[in-house]
Amino acid sequence: MSNTQEGGCLCGDIRYKILGDPVLQLFCFCSDCRSITGSDAWPGYMVKDADFLCVQGTPRVYEKVSKGGRTVKQNFCGKCGSTLWGETEFGLVSVGAGSLDNPEIFSPAKKVFVEGAPHWARIPDALESME
Repeated sequence: MSNTQEGGCLCGDIRYKILGDPVLQLFCFCSDCRSITGSDAWPGYMVKDADFLCVQGTPRVYEKVSKGGRTVKQNFCGKCGSTLWGETEFGLVSVGAGSLDNPEIFSPAKKVFVEGAPHWARIPDALESME
């Protein structure tokens, strides 16, 4: 049975619900994710598009073509600026784990794009690298 999770932005204007289990949990160290977070990595709690619902508010969306040529849509709160989730071309939503009501459920198993990480990045050695 799947676990329903909820989350939202700092000010409470945007709320979402996740109806299924995560497909993947990872830290992404690409330059786009570092810019989005203002930190060394994006903590991605990745779920299927069909399992993700925005249940309150309308997020602002920033659309960008990544260095890999893929279109990514980043959703954030237009009022408080909280970065909330990204929409991928793979049928997955990458929820920022820090925006979950219970961030303790985030349990990353993978890391990606570590080769571009700055020297000060906190790269967990125990996580498996992805291509």
